[in-house]
Amino acid sequence: MKTWKPSPPPFSKFKKEKLRKEAEVANFIYQLGESSYLREFSKRVPLKEIKTREFRAKVKYLKNCLIKYRKATGYGRGITAVQVGIPERFSVIYKGQTITNIRNNVSVNQKDLTVVINPKITKKSKLFLSYPESCMSANPVVVPVIRPSWIEFEYYDEKGKLSYWDTKDSTEVGKMMNRVFQHEIDHMDGVINIDKVKSPKEITFHSD
Repeated sequence: MKTWKPSPPPFSKFKKEKLRKEAEVANFIYQLGESSYLREFSKRVPLKEIKTREFRAKVKYLKNCLIKYRKATGYGRGITAVQVGIPERFSVIYKGQTITNIRNNVSVNQKDLTVVINPKITKKSKLFLSYPESCMSANPVVVPVIRPSWIEFEYYDEKGKLSYWDTKDSTEVGKMMNRVFQHEIDHMDGVINIDKVKSPKEITFHSD
């Protein structure tokens, strides 16, 4: 007679490594449930404050958080202020996005980053695309999120200059940048990627 033995869950080595990396960023990334800010509408940044020393310090901190996150995990396309406990409407985006290679450049620096302040969407594509999204504040969950293939929006850069995003190209970089911008703007409105799923059954983990 065979002795019964428990069947261990799959991907245990992967999960241990994934959680180890997440532990390295736990001291600056807020996870879902840790702060009510993640579920609230972040406040606009007064234009007169963009050039102040205090706001520049916040932007520098957010940039450093994205850089540290990428160095620790190998991932990270964008980060929004509310994810590090600052309930204000600005994000930092890594400009080297692609769909097929999200680990394309772990060692990024300040010049690789774009600052988006007070974005306002002015137009959306009528074509929708689905893509599995993860989120720093809901790790290690992955969910299929359907979004417009592109958006147009106006925003202020870190120098206080009014700027516009209207890239509609269908390249991998163009599609991913449009998705990342929408994901980060959602954060400013208190929306997380898991809110976009049609069914709880669609929620998976990185190891699934």
